[in-house]
Amino acid sequence: MTDRRQDKTMFDVVLIAGVLLLLALLAGPVLTIPLHIPINYNEGWNAGFDTRAVFAGKGPLYPGPDTFVFNNYPPLGFLLVGAAGRFLFGGDMILAGRVIALLSLLWSAIMLACCIRRLGGKGRAAWAGALLLLLITATFFRGYVAMDDPQWLAHAAMLTGLAVLLGVDLGQERLQAGRIVLACALVLAGGFIKHNLVALPIATTLWLCWRRPHAGLVWIGTAIAGLVLGAALIEISYGPAAFTDILHHRRVFRVHLLTHAINRLAPLLPGLILMALFLRRRTSGPGAVLVALFAVIALVTGTLQRMGEGVYYNAHFEAMIATCLGVGLVLNSLSLAAPLTGRRHLSPALALGLTLTPIFGAMPWHLPIAWDAMQDRYAEQRAWAPVIADLAAAPGAVGCHYLSLCYWAGKPFETDLFNLSQSVMAGGPIKPFHTFVARHGFSLFEDQPSSFLHQDVIRKLGHDPVMDSFRGQYRVVGHGPDSTVLLAPVGGSIGSIAVR
Repeated sequence: MTDRRQDKTMFDVVLIAGVLLLLALLAGPVLTIPLHIPINYNEGWNAGFDTRAVFAGKGPLYPGPDTFVFNNYPPLGFLLVGAAGRFLFGGDMILAGRVIALLSLLWSAIMLACCIRRLGGKGRAAWAGALLLLLITATFFRGYVAMDDPQWLAHAAMLTGLAVLLGVDLGQERLQAGRIVLACALVLAGGFIKHNLVALPIATTLWLCWRRPHAGLVWIGTAIAGLVLGAALIEISYGPAAFTDILHHRRVFRVHLLTHAINRLAPLLPGLILMALFLRRRTSGPGAVLVALFAVIALVTGTLQRMGEGVYYNAHFEAMIATCLGVGLVLNSLSLAAPLTGRRHLSPALALGLTLTPIFGAMPWHLPIAWDAMQDRYAEQRAWAPVIADLAAAPGAVGCHYLSLCYWAGKPFETDLFNLSQSVMAGGPIKPFHTFVARHGFSLFEDQPSSFLHQDVIRKLGHDPVMDSFRGQYRVVGHGPDSTVLLAPVGGSIGSIAVR
């Protein structure tokens, strides 16, 4: 009994240390949510389509091939964030998106803990799995903490659906069809927010059909009906352009990008090894099959997705979630091992410590970075403010590499530089853009010549067709942070723009 009491004490010490560390890591992203700084290229892109989703006259949500903006996401996330931005955040879509992303991350952790409990895990094991999810995200995937992107909103919906499903007693003679339908609807909702989250739906379908075929039939029937209904609503609301934009989006794929996947999966290795060693135990229960399926499928699909240009490390979030689910089950299995067998080779406290090793080991670097980043964000807001003011003062259409700058300047969503470049690299037309620039369609254009976007195009084509349009037509009239330049038409007036 003394050993078990010591184990629990050590486990609690590790948990408390993890919570304190998490609070330190989250302080910066949370406190700087209102700041007008471009955290990620995606923020302005999402804000532009959030606005189009809920405000008439701002442009179509799915613009088709005749404009310089591209939308390859399903509509539900834009509708939800757009509605929140319009009615709860005074029309500020980036603020709404950041807050919803943070709340969705926290809710995902709560639902993950709920899933572990419903798979047989005790309270400590469940909350340890949730804490692991938050710590890995806040340490190694920090860019997606409180960042305006629907990624965590989609995960939150899917994990809520999984928690509802795991609350169904599959051993009962009477099938709880209503809860299965609700669970499937929530998972589908996640798919209509972000359609490349496929590992959890596939794993859940296979596991449910294995556990109880009748429940699997209800699940599959609901999924088919939901997909048909969702597709019909999209067709009615947005027309065939929506399916063209989502399903035929041009993107460049490169095998060498797999190296990025390997690097980003490294923090998950201790948890994955622990899962592989211990989920075979009889104390793990039938949930071990679900988690194993989820992890394997997520590792494969996430790694394949990383081959796409511009696909960021969020492609591995499903693998991270599966790993944290598995670690929760392993910790629970270890806590039961001694009472059942009279011996235990690894304590839950030590197992949790091992999974947290990459996080604690990285703290000498990441804690100073987190503190400096918080301080830097306030300085960045001051540095970006004149650029935003210049864009706001420019007459007519303006363009931005960081779309959030154009958004804060109150300018329409005119050009999606990343997806335009991807389209050109995949064989799409560039002439309409050349023509638009040649007639000085932009009164001002914000660019970042050193960005990955331009470097990737140059590596593939030897030159940048999109930015070639500006040569001889535009000149540099100002500078901003991160090597940003402001371009204005040659021979044109720059009005109140202050040359910096």
